[in-house]
Amino acid sequence: MVARLRSSRTGKTALSWLLAAVVVSQVAVGPVQAQDIEPGPPGNGVVVTDTGLVLPVREAQDGGFRVTTTCWREGFVSSGTYLGGVDVVLDPGHGGSEPGAIGFNGLSEKELNLAVARMAATELRAHGYSVLLTRTTDVRMPVVVRSEIARAVDPYVFVSIHHNGGAVRRSSNPGTETYHQAGNPASVRLAGILYERIHSALSQYDIAWRVTGLRGANAVVRSRDGKDLYGILQYTPGLTSVITEAAYLSNPAEARLLADPGVQETEALAIAHGIIQYLTSESPGSGYNGTIITSRRLGSGSPRGCVDPPTGTGALPQGTLRHKDANPGGEMSAIEALASQGILRNTDCGPALFCPDGPVQRWVMAVWLVRILENDEPEPIQVSRFVDVDPSKWWAPYVERLAALGITQGCATSPTRYCPHGYVRRDQMATFLVRAFQLGGGLTSDYIDTVGNPHAVNIKTAINAGVVDECAVNPPRYCPHLPTTRAEAAALLHRAAITPTTNNQPPSAA
Repeated sequence: MVARLRSSRTGKTALSWLLAAVVVSQVAVGPVQAQDIEPGPPGNGVVVTDTGLVLPVREAQDGGFRVTTTCWREGFVSSGTYLGGVDVVLDPGHGGSEPGAIGFNGLSEKELNLAVARMAATELRAHGYSVLLTRTTDVRMPVVVRSEIARAVDPYVFVSIHHNGGAVRRSSNPGTETYHQAGNPASVRLAGILYERIHSALSQYDIAWRVTGLRGANAVVRSRDGKDLYGILQYTPGLTSVITEAAYLSNPAEARLLADPGVQETEALAIAHGIIQYLTSESPGSGYNGTIITSRRLGSGSPRGCVDPPTGTGALPQGTLRHKDANPGGEMSAIEALASQGILRNTDCGPALFCPDGPVQRWVMAVWLVRILENDEPEPIQVSRFVDVDPSKWWAPYVERLAALGITQGCATSPTRYCPHGYVRRDQMATFLVRAFQLGGGLTSDYIDTVGNPHAVNIKTAINAGVVDECAVNPPRYCPHLPTTRAEAAALLHRAAITPTTNNQPPSAA
């Protein structure tokens, strides 16, 4: 829980994973209040150690990385999985010696936050998003380190997951609260969407809820300087950051409810789907209470008294697959071949995770295609031809280059959009392949489900070239509107790259 109140990527270094022992040296940081910390520079990715610690990289050095430890000290890491950027960072609040709120049934906020974060990450990854958790174990982590992790990987969304304590007023529905950055319209909108989603999801349960006047979406600023009170929000300028407080763990009825894994999953799905709604729509959200001004100073979340946990020393065995979740089937060789060439760099869905069954997003397709075709990194851009592509995102130059090569025209016009977070459908995949690899050849007969499809000619061409396959027989179907999975996309790109071409590019939009 957050304390109760009284009113008054660019520049990411392209680094691969490393295998060796972990060594962390510690440089002490003096006592400091959480709200008075001045965080360091944005950082350059994170390293996830083989014991699950997430450490922001301060500098790449020979043999490893100079990092920030979990207790905001300086350390050196020579092993782990490097991540240069992700779509979403989820922050399970509290941990270690800071348990947060504790229910009458012994359920601690720190364990509940982690359980919900893990479930939300699973759902987001199933939808094709890359996700990083600030902590994966029961470890204490000051707020400044959590924020540094988020800034180091430059996500679209940073959500700190909490559960509340202290409310006594009865209510017929949940006292869900969210907190957003003051003066950041994107953070405001995300907080409103998450409030709607979580409150609606929990309202199906008929229990004796507790509530305060802060139910809804709020900004809280300090009276002395006008800065956001909560460090998670204050220390992440330029990011879309939000704190969620789904329900009151201090209420016995709510504690019993929240102990149910099914209810935890309900909350997690609400958070995941709220994030997806924010990224894929213009929904304004609701439940806004405006700005609260407070003179309160926070006592929790600082590095004071924090003790860094032991780090593992066991190295992963040589030959371990880079993507530990890759399917053992025929797509495995394609995934690993592309990984070995650096094609998949920074497009993992999590530490050493490929998420083969998740749909491939359009920005990921742009990165993979440009790297395969040009074997080089495109130059940074200042502006994009697509209104929904942020030029500051590390992958934006790949989208721009894909358009310059004539491989994509975007997903819509008036205005011109690329839909970077949209999924690549099977019919669109055929067009990407035909244009990128100049596939050609005779035409095959129509499938019953591709008649009239604007990609039909390219589907025929890709089928005849032996690059794509039908999805069903009796009768033969192509399933043009199904999303292409990440594993399928890797296999198709690898296959197309080694297929002879005939310089034939039929027109259609992709």
